[in-house]
Amino acid sequence: MTQSQHMEPASPGRKERVLLVDDEPQVLIALEDLLSEKFIVYKADSAARALELVEHERDIAVVVSDQRMPKMNGDELLTRVSSRCNASRILVTGYADLSAVIRAVNNGKIFAYVSKPWDPEDLQLTIDKGAEYFRLTRELAYERQLLRDLMNGIPDVIYFKDRALRFLRANRALGNMWNGGDSEGLVNKSLKDLGLDDATVESIEREELEIMREGHAVTDRLQEVQLAGSTHWFSTTKAPIRAPDEQIVGLVCVAREVTERVLTEKKLARLSRIHAVRSGINSAIVRVKDRRALLQETCRIAVREGELPLALIATVQPQTGKLQVSASDGCDEGLIDAIDSQLRAAVQSDVFSRALKSQKPCVIDDLELEPELAVTAALLRHGHRALAVFPLFAAGKLEAVFALFAKQVGFFDGEELKLLRELADNLSLALDHLAQGERLDFLAYYDELTKLPKRNLLTDRIRQQLVACRNDGCRLAVVLLDVERFRHVNETLGRRGGDSLLLQIAERLKESLSQHDTLARFDSNSFAILMAPAEGESELAARLERKILARLNESFTIEDTELRISVKGAVALFPSDGQEVDALVANAEAALKKAKSSGQRYLFYAPSMNERVREKLTLETKLRRAIEQDEFLLHYQPKVNLKSGRVVGLEALIRWQDPSEGLVPPGRFIPVLEETGLILDVGRWVMMRAAAQYTAWVEQGLTPPRIAVNVSAIQLGQRDFVRSVEQVAAEYPLLGAGLDLEITESVLIEDLNNNIEKLRAVKEQGPRVAIDDFGTGYSSLGYLSRLPIDALKVDRSFVIRMAEDSQDMAIVTTIISLAHALDLTVIAEGVETANQAHLLRLLRCDQIQGYLVAKPLPAEQVLPLLNMTTSFAPPKTSSS
Repeated sequence: MTQSQHMEPASPGRKERVLLVDDEPQVLIALEDLLSEKFIVYKADSAARALELVEHERDIAVVVSDQRMPKMNGDELLTRVSSRCNASRILVTGYADLSAVIRAVNNGKIFAYVSKPWDPEDLQLTIDKGAEYFRLTRELAYERQLLRDLMNGIPDVIYFKDRALRFLRANRALGNMWNGGDSEGLVNKSLKDLGLDDATVESIEREELEIMREGHAVTDRLQEVQLAGSTHWFSTTKAPIRAPDEQIVGLVCVAREVTERVLTEKKLARLSRIHAVRSGINSAIVRVKDRRALLQETCRIAVREGELPLALIATVQPQTGKLQVSASDGCDEGLIDAIDSQLRAAVQSDVFSRALKSQKPCVIDDLELEPELAVTAALLRHGHRALAVFPLFAAGKLEAVFALFAKQVGFFDGEELKLLRELADNLSLALDHLAQGERLDFLAYYDELTKLPKRNLLTDRIRQQLVACRNDGCRLAVVLLDVERFRHVNETLGRRGGDSLLLQIAERLKESLSQHDTLARFDSNSFAILMAPAEGESELAARLERKILARLNESFTIEDTELRISVKGAVALFPSDGQEVDALVANAEAALKKAKSSGQRYLFYAPSMNERVREKLTLETKLRRAIEQDEFLLHYQPKVNLKSGRVVGLEALIRWQDPSEGLVPPGRFIPVLEETGLILDVGRWVMMRAAAQYTAWVEQGLTPPRIAVNVSAIQLGQRDFVRSVEQVAAEYPLLGAGLDLEITESVLIEDLNNNIEKLRAVKEQGPRVAIDDFGTGYSSLGYLSRLPIDALKVDRSFVIRMAEDSQDMAIVTTIISLAHALDLTVIAEGVETANQAHLLRLLRCDQIQGYLVAKPLPAEQVLPLLNMTTSFAPPKTSSS
């Protein structure tokens, strides 16, 4: 009889079955008489017979056995019966067999025992209790079997756990999932024993501990679990289990797999997002009219609305045919740069190159299966698992590729791809429309051949520059250039040859201009240049002649034919030659017409301007010759200490000995040197010549005073300024600390921080630094305290007027006090009278320089003054 045969509950009013076992027949008869009214009685006169009945008869509720029987004692029989059925087992024994009874009780093999001689009522009561216990046990077993069958029949996972999170019971669904169908084998195991990943175990057990700690059920909680390398989702309901005393002793869980539902929901969500992306981009196509802005907006919508980690658009470069990232959104710049590098390299195995070559969408469902792709490693490092690339067309040509990236494998399935293909087609139509519009706009404002602005765009830019120039007070130049006899080029070399010449002219002009200039094709064979802000007239003329016209005078090669052209130029200046666009352009055209008829290479609109320009160009030419033929020389003006009266310094002043004109004043040629940049060569010459003179005096055994040279703004602004001073010191080792630098106040302020660093580096070589013409510039205490200087030179304009003007006297007094407060030497320049010297001495000025001491003299004439002591007596007052 199997255990399952005992699982049926007893019918109401049914008599229970009792098996009586005794080797004495009269005992069996007595017991049968006693029990037959309430029970169905079976009798066995031996243990063997009893075992046969137990095997064949169902639902024996109670087995009553005598202890002493031949071949097998009662306790041994009942032990065997316990393995064959669930009957309550009662042992009848005498006191002599008490040890056997104790053994049977301890082993749990008998329900009760009755002592001989037995009392009928006690025996009846004991058997009744045994039958009742059997009924309860049978019902409990039936309920348990029902629970087990119910749990195993439900496809949902069901399990019970104790407080240590070990399984107490689990159904077949859980066993099939993790234990090869053996749900019983899960008992006393935990989730860690099932091979789940640590993250999943930690998440589930943390939740279950919280449920038992808080005592609250959790319903319909979505749980993600990794099974056999794939992701599954379960909807779980968990509740605490309470003992009768309300103590929580464990929990029960019912989990229903909802993977298909979740995947469907995710798919619907993806489709919804793709619909949103398509709708958003279609809306952008309608409202965004700029191509670059449309591409960027497309990527932004794909990432924001589609919740994609990365979207980018790479355009085909017309020169190379390679792809280059033009717009992107999402992820980090490092990955985008890596992708862009791969695109520029045009790796043939790359997915982008596949789409570029096939001109069809290309989809990678799982990047891990495509390790040979150039972008795979970088994408996987950033968590991307799938991508799709869609070609975009404009005017029938492949214009770009649109790439979308996803974190999930297989993200781009059939329905998504269909929507995205439609989106790519719409985007291609938009790009085609924008390309046509851009071409129309381009042709409206730009020359189709040279790609330069047309006349209408040039006049618009002139108008804009005029507004800025009126506000800032700057000047503007409009330059027109006309290619003479261009018609003959077309007639000789054909239209194609003429176009080639115009393209080469445009390219040379671009190379000759700065980034601030605007070049335009003004007419069929003329070009225009807008220069803003314009330079000085002579510099502008020099640039026009030496950089622009000279470059165009070089030969051109047109289809193996060498060709030289003649170009005429004209210049109109704002504001002198016109206050408005039309007037300025008209006057430039008038000047061009005059230049073409007069034979001049170029003309300014104002005749006086042409004369001034010619004069400056002539002077510039002579100055270049002066540098080459060493026509410059130095004169030296002494600086005298007001206390001692001795010469303590010399200022080296440049002079030009022109062979035709004689000695030319510095005010006439130094501005031209600065305008043309020749001051760099001349300034370097002055330093070297002063150093050479100082060294010559030292070699004669003299102790010359320090010689100061003036430094221009252009010199100081050079990157190698400090190096140029170092070269002077290196070439003249005896110079030591014999060289000083004088720099105008306003020059220092132009680039204060860099100039401070340069002066500090210069002072390490030995020279001292003085600010020249102090008081005429910013005169700011803030910058003055920061400058690494040694002296201030009071400008001669204050010195000359200080005796008659109290304000100038106050300025000089303030400058001297300020300099002494900063521990600086004060030098007054332009001192011409003894009264000026007396006042400066009273004000505690340190040194003076001017005609009162001596005018600038050649080296041989200044030498006698070096050892002379001069006294500056106060002026005599008239007697009354």
